[in-house]
Amino acid sequence: MFQKLRLKLTLINVSIILVLFLLLIVSTYGFAKINISNRIESIANKIMADIQADIITDLPLRRLPPGISPGNSPAGEPQSTPPGSPPAPPPGMPPGPNFFFVKTTATGEVIFQSSGQPHDAEQLKVLTDQVLQTASAQGTITIAQTDYFYLQAPLLHQPGQIILFHDLAQETGMLRTVLTALLAVGAVCAILSFGASFYMANRAMTPIKQAWQQQNDFLSDASHELRTPLTVIQTNLEIVRESPDETVANQSKWLDNIQEESICMMNLINSLLFLARANSAQQPLHKEPFALSMTLLQAAAPFEAVAIRKKIFLDVNALAAPVIVGDKARIKQVIAILLDNGLRHTPPGGKLLAALSQSEGKAVLTITDSGEGIAPEHWEKIFDRFYQVDKSRNKGGSGLGLSIAKWIIENHGGTIAVTSTPGEGTTFTVRLPAHPDR
Repeated sequence: MFQKLRLKLTLINVSIILVLFLLLIVSTYGFAKINISNRIESIANKIMADIQADIITDLPLRRLPPGISPGNSPAGEPQSTPPGSPPAPPPGMPPGPNFFFVKTTATGEVIFQSSGQPHDAEQLKVLTDQVLQTASAQGTITIAQTDYFYLQAPLLHQPGQIILFHDLAQETGMLRTVLTALLAVGAVCAILSFGASFYMANRAMTPIKQAWQQQNDFLSDASHELRTPLTVIQTNLEIVRESPDETVANQSKWLDNIQEESICMMNLINSLLFLARANSAQQPLHKEPFALSMTLLQAAAPFEAVAIRKKIFLDVNALAAPVIVGDKARIKQVIAILLDNGLRHTPPGGKLLAALSQSEGKAVLTITDSGEGIAPEHWEKIFDRFYQVDKSRNKGGSGLGLSIAKWIIENHGGTIAVTSTPGEGTTFTVRLPAHPDR
């Protein structure tokens, strides 16, 4: 299942990256093509205006000195023309074969051709006739697998047309080079993106695997916790059903067992519902200012009888009276969880101390027991759901209380931490923001 999911994530990531690369290639190529077309059109319009105004009477082929080819003349030096050769085009004007023009009569006969054109009379006639047959003043035609840009305008002093041509071979080659480079880069990036996507998919799978494992552990632990009270209830019901003639008073032992396990199962279900709502952000907190000392006394009162029965000294120090803003019922629940946890892990004759103090704008609640203690490797894990240091679970509890307590404290902007010495005892420390005006 995870391999298929990893492959699916990889393919999705690669597909998205390839689509983005394709859009980048298409847009870059399109931008380059439009930019070149606009530049050619701008230059052609300028040349055509100069031809109509008789500023340009010819477009001769530019000849360069021996050893100098177009585009490699020394930087900053103008490309000169040897004596006796046709005059070079004006500065900034493209060399001969790129731009050339013809003048025609009203009937389409060529009456003038620039000296820089690369075609013989027959080829030039074909090129001219094809332009004259078009209805547009400018465009692109193809002759002998070569593209030409053309621009035509009327002669000003006599009937006829001026047709300016531009050989697009250089621009076409440039665009092909750009496209080839883009495709090559795209291919390399596609390979790299596949590797990167596979790596990221592996990274993404780690929390998914952890979540899957946590879900399996959660179901397993929840099933175990529910199975125990259900088994006890089923066993005691069978005992009661075996003696149908007995009175309720005679069956009170078994009925009390059923009631006790039903309460345990209800508490477990309530805890599971609390955590489920917390995960889906459906567990609201009703915050208001209240005195933490009074809440501590109220939460500790029900545990006094349990402490006396277990012969544990319970000491509650609520002299400090910090005021906090929070959900009073949930903070009371946290205190109850910590006191219950301390009583379950403290042997008869031990001590359980709960104290309030205030430090650096924080209300500090400490609950210290003299139980068996917790090894350091368990300190962070005990706040995980269903985690119990005692794997035999003979201390009672479902392993959900501390997880609930941590969620409540953290959603009040506070912290909860544990320190412990094996064989000596454990201290839970809760820090909550104190009310700023108290």
